[in-house]
Amino acid sequence: MSIILPPLEAGSDAWARMITASKIPGIYGQSKFSSPTKEFHALRGEIPPDPDNTAMELGRDFEPIILARFFRRHPELTRQPHASYTRLGLEEWASATPDATAHANGGRLIGVEAKVDAHDDYRWTDEPPVGVWLQTQWQMHLSGARVTYVVKFGAFLAEDEYIVEYDRTQAEDMEDYLGWFHANAMDPNGVPPELDGHAETYDAIRRVNTLVDVDADDWDIGYDLAREFDNAVRGFDAAETALNLAKSKLLRVMGDARRAVIGEGKQRQTVATRQRTKKGVAIYKGRKPIDWVAAGFADPLAAPALIASNQEAA
Repeated sequence: MSIILPPLEAGSDAWARMITASKIPGIYGQSKFSSPTKEFHALRGEIPPDPDNTAMELGRDFEPIILARFFRRHPELTRQPHASYTRLGLEEWASATPDATAHANGGRLIGVEAKVDAHDDYRWTDEPPVGVWLQTQWQMHLSGARVTYVVKFGAFLAEDEYIVEYDRTQAEDMEDYLGWFHANAMDPNGVPPELDGHAETYDAIRRVNTLVDVDADDWDIGYDLAREFDNAVRGFDAAETALNLAKSKLLRVMGDARRAVIGEGKQRQTVATRQRTKKGVAIYKGRKPIDWVAAGFADPLAAPALIASNQEAA
């Protein structure tokens, strides 16, 4: 049974200690801006909520516009007052605040979620990214809605609508897992999630304990971890050197051109762009991943050989 609450203010003390829909992508490892480890320590109050960033500001600023345009296109939907939701028995830890809700013909509750992804940071196909899909499942599980419209503003203000239907089995599994995740985080002896290579995981851990005791005994980490760290440093240095070389080659061959591309016609793929900076120009990777098949390469691993073969034929 769903319970309607006043809107829960993001960043408030109450919000920080609850599993809300906005935290779902991070908990499930489906966010660029969060990770399971980060959400674990944030729930415990060991790190503060994130300050505003550009992505958050864009989403907040464009949300009213996206929603206004959506409801203009859908006069059959009656917008409802903004609210947060939970379920009976989950009030202490579970909450969701959809961007908007509406009643459809027959009184069915519909969720509406507004997203801004101007740089195509996430993979939008014929379905929303996994993190968004999970987020909407949690919103519907708590609100009682069985359908959510996800409206995305992309590059050049392109608008796309996705319809996500409630998956009861998935949502009930989420309730079980998220209930455990919250209880584990609230336990003083709770066990942090398994580590991953996400930058936000490292950032969270380094903020949890900032004490450096210069008088403490040295800590023997053993051969395996020492070798892992040393190999990672060497690999990073080698990758940085390789990237600098590739960027230098691009700058040399591109001349005054702005974009480096492969493929023909509508299937042309942007590999990199030249942009002016205070120090001259710089090379930046294309915003979208290269679709090697669309560009004419059956197998990305075969691309270098094909290029060499084409150059020899020329």
